[in-house]
Amino acid sequence: MQNKENTPKAIVLMLLGMSVFAMQDALIKIISEEANLFLIYFTRGLIGVLLLSLFLYYKKEPIILKTHYPKLTILRGTLFFISFTLYYYSLTKLSLAKAITLFFVSPFFITIFSIIFLKEIIGPKRWFAIFIGFIGVYLVMEPDFSNFNIFSTFPIFCAIGYALTMIIQKITSEKDNLYSQTFHLFFAAIFFASIIGIVTGDGKFYDSTTNKDLMFLLQTWKINSFSMVGIFLSIGIITVFGFLCVFQAYRIGSPPSVAPFEYIIIIWGLIISWFLWKETLSLSGYIGLFLIVFGGVYTYLREMRKKVKITINKPLR
Repeated sequence: MQNKENTPKAIVLMLLGMSVFAMQDALIKIISEEANLFLIYFTRGLIGVLLLSLFLYYKKEPIILKTHYPKLTILRGTLFFISFTLYYYSLTKLSLAKAITLFFVSPFFITIFSIIFLKEIIGPKRWFAIFIGFIGVYLVMEPDFSNFNIFSTFPIFCAIGYALTMIIQKITSEKDNLYSQTFHLFFAAIFFASIIGIVTGDGKFYDSTTNKDLMFLLQTWKINSFSMVGIFLSIGIITVFGFLCVFQAYRIGSPPSVAPFEYIIIIWGLIISWFLWKETLSLSGYIGLFLIVFGGVYTYLREMRKKVKITINKPLR
């Protein structure tokens, strides 16, 4: 069934989706000292599967779990899991604003990987936009090579892995629909989190005196308060809602027109970081943020002027 184009509605959906994803990241950062990251993955995956199934049942659409690209689907799920493990772990070491800003180097990596794997032709102006974006990343990172913060590279590694998953999704979307691709991500998260939980879920590898920095990854799997139950449920609901908003935005809107509104998540990251943790970017960080957004938006505008349809209907998270 052909979706009727409605770019204004798509922009609203994108703004909603990105806004709730900012809330999700904030909630994960808030409970990082009380909850195990892989338990969050596990419960989020279960809630996601349940809610997405109910959504498809309500829409009277079939629930399709089969993939026509099993190897690529496994690779995509693995990359997505590892990439966002790095990103969410970085939230314990960086401000929310900084982590979100650094992650948004992903459009540049998507462009680069499109050249390598999809044989797209990129002109000098888009290469210039990529170069400007990476200068912005450098400024946001504020590298002090005498005391380098390795955790500031984690959102960038996440962006690289995420970009690769988007290229894979572009390939598999020839036969696998968006909802089945989302199920695959949820099942991958449940599978990997379960394996890790079986091995480390009792907390036997966590020692607060020697490896306190790994608390978010190694502490015991437990949900010990009603407030934490509420946060876990909220994260699961937010994930599905955000996915559906972004999916629908790309389905009914012109992608080059809709995609720049993803950057609203950075504004929310700045606002939330300030109000909850009194954290913000430095002056060089704000300059870098401007350059990243400028490079990304310029890339999308070039696509629009060339009238090239971006066919990656992509979930951000």
